[in-house]
Amino acid sequence: MERLLVAGNTADGFVNLFGDFIKGSRTTYLKGGSGVGKSTFIREFAKRAEDLGYETIKVPCSSDINSLDAVKVLGLNLVMLDATSPHVFEPELYGITGDIFDIGKHLNPDVLAPKTGILRELLDTKKQAYKCMYNELHCVKKQYENIDNLYNAYFDDDAFNNLCKKAFESLDLTCSDSKIKAFVDYIAGDGYHNIAGEYVQGRQIVYISGRSSFAKYSLLEYIASRLDKKKVRYESYYTLLNPKKLFAIGLKNVFLMCSDNGEGFDTDICFNMSRVQSDIPLLLEHRHCINYNLKRAGDYYMRSRVAHTEIEKAYLPAMDFAALEREKQIYLDKLFDKNIDLT
Repeated sequence: MERLLVAGNTADGFVNLFGDFIKGSRTTYLKGGSGVGKSTFIREFAKRAEDLGYETIKVPCSSDINSLDAVKVLGLNLVMLDATSPHVFEPELYGITGDIFDIGKHLNPDVLAPKTGILRELLDTKKQAYKCMYNELHCVKKQYENIDNLYNAYFDDDAFNNLCKKAFESLDLTCSDSKIKAFVDYIAGDGYHNIAGEYVQGRQIVYISGRSSFAKYSLLEYIASRLDKKKVRYESYYTLLNPKKLFAIGLKNVFLMCSDNGEGFDTDICFNMSRVQSDIPLLLEHRHCINYNLKRAGDYYMRSRVAHTEIEKAYLPAMDFAALEREKQIYLDKLFDKNIDLT
């Protein structure tokens, strides 16, 4: 798996799953402001590992898909993580479970000091943009809930229970290789993106389709509860539009995911669709609102990125990158030359 979305800007605000990602690994926690080179260092860490023949899992930044927030080196069980806001982390046992690498110590405060006022303004702009973006995503979540409420008036419990049993009994219950937790989607300046397909990795796709999110999420939750009872390890994937609900489940040979349509299990059979017809105008209105709110979420995302870029420009001249480069290379040499199996 080349990349994994382990954090997200969601309908419930910023949500991260880094605790599961770094668990059991020796982690380097990077500290420092915007534009000081954290993502660059993480890329160099990944390249060093890959040059040595190790596979890596890359975690894109939830606020910039082209930057990295973390990398895990498989085999050595090493992680490098951007541990600054909004995902602030510290080593549980400093020097044993992890280290802090402070890039910020290479900043010259005298160069930054004259920019204090503008930096505060830019940070306020960025925070407000994020708040507005979260509000737009929350509106999307509420629109989906309204759609579910309309459908639920015509819900057939018996049909749903039969569908759940049929779906579970059809599965190959071989455990997945790891117990991954991640998001399938993200917001960028050009709108909403779903990358669930990247996680399939050649497995058979089973679509949980239908027009009611409630029915699809509930079917996946039923399957997850049965897998837990049977102690079958599986991968859990969530959506930023409703981050507490499963959007997909990965087993060794099967990948189940929600879809509006597709071959698999159609939850529409659990509703009296002929009675739904009278609500079609309202349903279409809600769908229109969803698209509108997602577009505005992307607009607010872009506003936050503009502010972020200006913040980076302020920090760049204050950095002693030559000193940072020397320290990085020494640190990477020690980290990989030890070649300790920390599993």
